Amino acid sequence: MPGYVPRMSTRFAYRIVTDRLVLRCYEPKDAPLLHAAVLASKSHLETFLPWARLEPTSLDQKMELLRTFRGRFDLGQDFAYGVFSKETGELVGGNGLMPRIGPGGIEIGYWTAKGHANLGYCTESSAALTKYAIVGLGIDRVEIHCEPSNGPSNAVPRKLGYEREATLRRRFPFAENDLRDLVVWTMFREEMARSEKVNWARYQAFDAMDRPIP
Repeated sequence: MPGYVPRMSTRFAYRIVTDRLVLRCYEPKDAPLLHAAVLASKSHLETFLPWARLEPTSLDQKMELLRTFRGRFDLGQDFAYGVFSKETGELVGGNGLMPRIGPGGIEIGYWTAKGHANLGYCTESSAALTKYAIVGLGIDRVEIHCEPSNGPSNAVPRKLGYEREATLRRRFPFAENDLRDLVVWTMFREEMARSEKVNWARYQAFDAMDRPIP
């Protein structure tokens, strides 16, 4: 295993529903939605996300990517969620849980599609994932990593009550010969109660058979 997630089982959440959003494991049939959202968002994503610099890719490549995401999800390697509007079904971004930061920890990552920024979607989905990781999975430490100059991305953990723990210099391999600084935001299990947005986050979680997870 590339990381560590306590109590990993088939009851892991494949779908999480919040007040306005549905976070769910991607399916290959989501390829057209992801293809359109990423293509429209390339100009504002590629500044901070290395994968966006490789866009545009073809629809078939997107389908293969989502097959890979699903396979890694099923194997418990990492957990990429598409973030959809509960009202319209539109893909508004991506979010994920990545068990790559050592024992007892998990990292949250996210991006927002063009036209859906500044609506609080990242804050809402990341609050739910933080609470789910700590309460549902028994995680002790949740981290969010951002570049120092990415104001909107850093605003999310700040709003959620994460602690700005460190700035790691020349740590993020953005491109060849381009190592960038990285801000590490952290929330420990005992700190969740102090975060109103996380502690009171409302969500429903469902497993791979779409059964509610208590």
